[in-house]
Formats: sequence, C-alpha cells, structure tokens
Amino acid sequence: MYRKRIILYLQSIIMIPTIRISSLTATLLAMLLISSSPPISLFAHTFSPVESASFLSLVDQIKSALLPIKQDISSNVTLAREQAQYAKLLLNESVLKELKERNQRIATELLRMLNSIQNITVENVDDNLSKINDLLAEAVSVRIQNDQLKNITVQALVFAIDANKISDEYTSAFKEGNTSLNMDMHATKDDMHSMKRDNNSMSMSTNATKTVIVTEVAAYQRAGALTDIAIERFNTELSGKSNSSSAIERVVKGLDQLKVSIKNMESPETVLGTVHGEIQPNLIIAFNLQLAPSMNHGIGNMSMSTSTNNNSNQSMQDHMMMNMN
Repeated sequence: MYRKRIILYLQSIIMIPTIRISSLTATLLAMLLISSSPPISLFAHTFSPVESASFLSLVDQIKSALLPIKQDISSNVTLAREQAQYAKLLLNESVLKELKERNQRIATELLRMLNSIQNITVENVDDNLSKINDLLAEAVSVRIQNDQLKNITVQALVFAIDANKISDEYTSAFKEGNTSLNMDMHATKDDMHSMKRDNNSMSMSTNATKTVIVTEVAAYQRAGALTDIAIERFNTELSGKSNSSSAIERVVKGLDQLKVSIKNMESPETVLGTVHGEIQPNLIIAFNLQLAPSMNHGIGNMSMSTSTNNNSNQSMQDHMMMNMN
C-alpha cells in the first residue's frame, strides 16, 4: 500500500523541466528509493524522548530475563523457560507496532526468536541468545534517533526507569506480608548458617533473624540482572557527565549498596529505600530532571505508572517532564 502511494506521488510531481516524466520512469525511481533505503515507513511518527527512554529500558528488561537463562538451562529448565516467556511478553503488540514502523524485518525476526526460545535447550542456548541480543542491538539502532541515543537526559531517564523496575521486581520476589522481611541488617556474613534453594523459592537464615523467603525466584534473578545492566549503562552513558560530582558520587554509593542488598537478599524495604531515597533523588540533582506528580509514589520519586493485561507485560505511561535544554 505504501509503495503504491509513493509511486502515485512521484508520478504526480516529478517533472523534467516542463515535461512530466513517464509512468514507467516514476515507477523505477520509486522502486530505487524503496530498495536503496532502510525499510522505514515514510509515514512513521517521530518518537518523543520519553518514548525512546521507555523503549531503551524495555530492551534492558528483556536482557534481564535472558541473562539468567544460560545459568538455569542446565539445572532448572522450568525456570529458564519462565524467563523466556517473560521476555516474550515484554515484546507486546504496542512495542511491535512501534518497531515495525521502523523496520518490519527486525520486528518479525525478533518476535520469531523470542518465540523459539520457549523450548530452549542446553544445545541451542548460546546461539539463540546471541541472535536475540544482535536483534535487540539492531532494534535500538533503527528505533532510536541518534540524537536521542546520545542525549544525557534521555539516558538518565532510561536509568531511572530501570531503577524503578529493579525495585518492582525485587519486591514481587518476596511473599507479600511475610514478617520475616524485617531482617537485622547488621547481621554479618559469618552469621549466615544456611541457604536453601529449590524450583519455587530461595531462603536465607541467620542466627539473629527469621528466614527471608524469596517466593518468585525468576523475579529475584531479573532484579539482580537488571541491576548489573543499569550499572553498566550508568558507567557508560552517565558517569562523569554531570556538573554535580557530589550527586553522582551518591548515586554510585547507592548503586553499590543496591547490588549488595540484592545479593544478600535484604528486605524489600531496604532496596526501596536505596532506590527512592538515595539513587533517584541524587539522579534528579545530577541531571536536572523535572518531574510531574505521580499517583503511585508522590512527587519526586521518578515513578512510572504501569498497566497490565492478560496478554502483555507492563506498559509504561510515565508522569515525567524532562528538561531537554
């Protein structure tokens, strides 16, 4: 349909000085234009910086589900396939539509590969994950404008969305209302005398506290993986690029604490406190982010409202305003 519209348009406007070119010539020119350019729709809309940040964070979240698969596939196939299913659900219809506007092939192939890993095995895990990561890199290159990809504020927003998702995943990993979440944070590594893990839960106990129970191991794994991905993004895209060195130092300190807290399975309250009390407030200062009120967490917590349906994972409708100057 788009090709026909392009041909008709060229046939109607291309002139050599005053003589209208032939229908065949216009058709050949249109075919040359289509075949020599990337498969991007001429009618695709321009994505806003916030939309681009959301897409980049979505790619990070897909990667956070893929990373645990390699370590799980040989010991826990069920858990590996749960992560594969989660990654597939993130690529919902809305995301696919946006990607198809830029490149139909990449969208189709990425969906096909995410479908294929639902039955992933030890023999094909490396090859399949490598192909998906290559496709994700291609998706970023065609979906995100270069000026937005290099924009510090956009990268800060990606990092902020990732941080929110880390706290969401970590919180969902624990049984709601479990009294054992009030751990003694002063317990040392030497205090730990047992750690247990099965297909459905992980637990850690100390001499001084009750047992901490992780009931959703997949969510716990994604929280840890996304933390590593967010730290890499921060180091690559944001570190040293702020006028407020003290704020950046506090973000780094918060990231270090976050990684330790997740590794030690500390309480969700501790992780939430680090994300919303240390990392994000200093991120706002460091990169001069401007926020709108949020219905979920109040003003200034860089929170993103989310919605979920039965056929797709969370889609983000943010309440952020950005200072792009």
